Amino acid sequence: MPNRQRLTAFTPLPPERNGIADYAATLLGALAEHYDCEAACDDRLAEAPPGVAVVDPAALAHRRTAGGRVLHQLGNNPGHGFVLQALRQVPGVTTLHDPGLLHLRQAMGATQADLRAGLRDVPRAFARYARQVAGEARWSRADHLLFDMAGEALARSRAVVVHSRFARNRLRALHGEAATSHVEVIPHLLPPLAMPSRGEARSRLGIPPDTFLVCTAGFATAAKRFDWLLGALDLAVEKGVAFRWIHAGAERPEEFPLAAAIAERPALRDRARIAGYLSEAALTDHVVAADALLNLRFPSAGESSGSLARGFAAGVCCVVSDTAGYAELPRNTVLHIPLAGAVPALAEALITLAADPARATAIGEAGRRYATAEMALPAVALRYRALIEASRDRPPVAQPPRPTESAPVIAFALGPELTASAVVRALREVGAPCRLLLAAPNLEALGDLSLRREPLLDSLLPPWATPRAVRVLEEPRAGLLVDLDCGCDG
Repeated sequence: MPNRQRLTAFTPLPPERNGIADYAATLLGALAEHYDCEAACDDRLAEAPPGVAVVDPAALAHRRTAGGRVLHQLGNNPGHGFVLQALRQVPGVTTLHDPGLLHLRQAMGATQADLRAGLRDVPRAFARYARQVAGEARWSRADHLLFDMAGEALARSRAVVVHSRFARNRLRALHGEAATSHVEVIPHLLPPLAMPSRGEARSRLGIPPDTFLVCTAGFATAAKRFDWLLGALDLAVEKGVAFRWIHAGAERPEEFPLAAAIAERPALRDRARIAGYLSEAALTDHVVAADALLNLRFPSAGESSGSLARGFAAGVCCVVSDTAGYAELPRNTVLHIPLAGAVPALAEALITLAADPARATAIGEAGRRYATAEMALPAVALRYRALIEASRDRPPVAQPPRPTESAPVIAFALGPELTASAVVRALREVGAPCRLLLAAPNLEALGDLSLRREPLLDSLLPPWATPRAVRVLEEPRAGLLVDLDCGCDG
């Protein structure tokens, strides 16, 4: 085909055990209808779609990109570190699968100073807590919601794709209209899978035709609320419901000890099984065989779900938490479970579905029709193509102004008596990019004082003051000259 343009996608690919890798491979296969595609992946043995070359990301880092067509698939796990590094050098369209990115930053070895520098966008209500947590390096599950690290991705991208209005609105609330004007909602794609019949899938899995099968999928993380599911299944047992439950995915005991939790519940031991990580065909069999595919999530930062899309494609009754992007799904296409009183509500839903298979079938068919209309792969690929073309000459969103030679200089004598509160007061008065001079009698004294207050800058700077350059001065007076970006103090 004449005049086909090249599209470079920085992304993980199969066989990496990563749902975003599967998403990217499927999308690239469809985009190959419109472009000559290449996949920049740090696994040179990655499995790209037919006709898509796998190339070394490092070889493309300095390619000229003015007017180029670049796509980044960015998620919140260690497998996306090379994608974030590429985004820092090669701007393009970024699919932000998870708006938080704290786990990715931690996995990439970000220092406490780096993480605290990202707190400028934390809402005021959480700022004091955020500073304390970052300073003490004591992280918890909630911090992945409170610490928003998407600002860099927003600023470095020509356009950003998210999969729900909730995710876009969350970014706007945290970063403002100006920083998110280039964010567009494109639904999660519907995988173009050849689905077996329910009977074929159950036969391969050894599930009798009349067994009520509950299925969960993906990595067993705490946010998928297996604690709620376990409580609901116990209640269902008390009501006399016969069922089997299979988790079609791998356990992550460091996040949620699923096997141990099942073992502690005698009523569930013989009804539950953890299948472990599955091939695509085996995962499809589990989803197709299910009477109810559960996709609970709390808390949610607006992340997307590949297993939910697979459930839609299979026409299975999907049960979701009534929160975040899941709350946007039409009420007849899934079964929504409220967050308040989730355990009894989920138990009642499962009891109802087990007693009324026709209702489960009707919900599954409505979900399939909805997904076919809104999430079909060719339509999603066309929307990506339109955004790539519309944004390829658009510069990344403007960065905050950087300190210049004419920026105001705030000077302090560096000594034991210098306090962080004094530095903070001075920076607040300036409220703009500035320079901080930490003066010492001589270089020997500077080195000695620096060692006594290690890490020196961490001990003096607030999280909203980001060092951009540090220079050691010898004349006319020894000291450190620090160029600072000063965001607003939460």
